[in-house]
Amino acid sequence: MKKKCMTRLGILLAFSAGLIPALVRGGDSSFKTQDYNGKVIPLAVALEKFKTKLDPDAAPHALALVTEDDKIYPLIKDAGSRMFFKDKILLNRPMRLTGRFVPGSQLLQVVNVHSYRKGQLHEVYYWCDICTIRASEGGPCGCCGAPLELREVPVKK
Repeated sequence: MKKKCMTRLGILLAFSAGLIPALVRGGDSSFKTQDYNGKVIPLAVALEKFKTKLDPDAAPHALALVTEDDKIYPLIKDAGSRMFFKDKILLNRPMRLTGRFVPGSQLLQVVNVHSYRKGQLHEVYYWCDICTIRASEGGPCGCCGAPLELREVPVKK
């Protein structure tokens, strides 16, 4: 009897764990992304042409993608976009961000980053030569502590 209860409990826990991603996304099982081309710049700079200023304490913490057709999409600062907040070399350059809008907003959640160099699409990531570990943001390697190197590798067609 006790063995049956433990088996049922195990099945119930496994089933429940499978539901967690759907619950975290509010039950919406569709996480549709799209590609957006443009440049990531400080939101304060993007707003200057509208004669609008951010408070000085907010300006350093707000970035936006300005698309080729001059649409402004503020970036959500999370794991997908953190590289732009940490590495200024990635700002004001042609990029292709893959992401989605938070429902009901124009806030862009980034899930993948590519750059354009000489018109060719490149993967953007950070690399540790010692551990051969790829990371999505710069800083020290999480394994050995060595500095991570920015890499932009042409996308193979």
